Amino acid sequence: QQQPAQQRIQRLSPPQQPQQPPAPQTQPPSRYYAPAQGGPSHLPPHSISHGASPRQGGPPQVLPPPPVAPRYAQASGSQLSRLRSKLRQRIPVFGVWLSIPSVVTARMLAAQGFDWACIDMEHSPTNPALMAEMVAAVASSGTCVPIVRVPSQTPEWIKWALDAGAHGIIVPHIETPDEMRHIVNICNYPPIGRRSIGGSFAAHAFGFRGPRATSEYMDTMSSSIMVIPQIESVEGVANLRGILGVGGVDAVFVGPYNLGASVRVAQEMSLAEALGTIEMVTSECDIPLGIYVSSGDTARNKVKDGYTLLVAASDVECLANSAQDNLERARGEPPRTYR
Repeated sequence: QQQPAQQRIQRLSPPQQPQQPPAPQTQPPSRYYAPAQGGPSHLPPHSISHGASPRQGGPPQVLPPPPVAPRYAQASGSQLSRLRSKLRQRIPVFGVWLSIPSVVTARMLAAQGFDWACIDMEHSPTNPALMAEMVAAVASSGTCVPIVRVPSQTPEWIKWALDAGAHGIIVPHIETPDEMRHIVNICNYPPIGRRSIGGSFAAHAFGFRGPRATSEYMDTMSSSIMVIPQIESVEGVANLRGILGVGGVDAVFVGPYNLGASVRVAQEMSLAEALGTIEMVTSECDIPLGIYVSSGDTARNKVKDGYTLLVAASDVECLANSAQDNLERARGEPPRTYR
């Protein structure tokens, strides 16, 4: 016998439970807190713990913000500050000369503990794009300061080096105060000089990010860029006091090979007399003095003469000397003595 449809539906349906009153709505945990010492006025999403939710019977736990890693700009700026501080105290700083146009060798040698590295654009086939990558590779070591020797005094080369983020430049063949004044103007933003404003690579090389990166670089780091004239002629030696009188010079760097050639042509003084004059003038003007030498032993000997910005090694000579030494050892030949 068929039952009415309504009775069949009631018989097949599960028994209904008595309705419970709705649970009170819990408010989501607040992500805001009072700013402390000028800090942000809200917590980031990761500051709310997901392990203590209302379902587990307890209020959500508010965790402190995670520690913020130091900005690369601070690290990069500190390595330049360390170098400048050592030079002011006349503590020797030893560098490596980079003539091989390679980011790989630049990064590898910068990580060996040198205080600074000079990327040579005067006597190597390094173009501006590769130079910029080598500057970044050296700076990424966190300890080694990237310095670029530009090939000439023209604004283009200096602009490329500084905009790439170089912490300092060596300018060859400075012979007169007017040339030095020209260099100082190019290296400083207005109102001190007339360095062109533009580009973001310099700011990025020091770790600045965001829409104010260039402004932060200009405000904090650009005035710390090291400007180093290279003296390598009789005329440069004769005018050195006037060159340093221009101001804005952080150190003097001697190019011994060209200086030796210049004194031989002029026959006005010997190389020893030219070096003695440079040493005397820089000491009286309280300017750090540097020189290119071919080995660590020679660099150590130059410290005794008052030089503090010293080349301890070069990539070309390290590669060639090590290869030659290992080949001679493999052949059983007596090792050579390199000076």
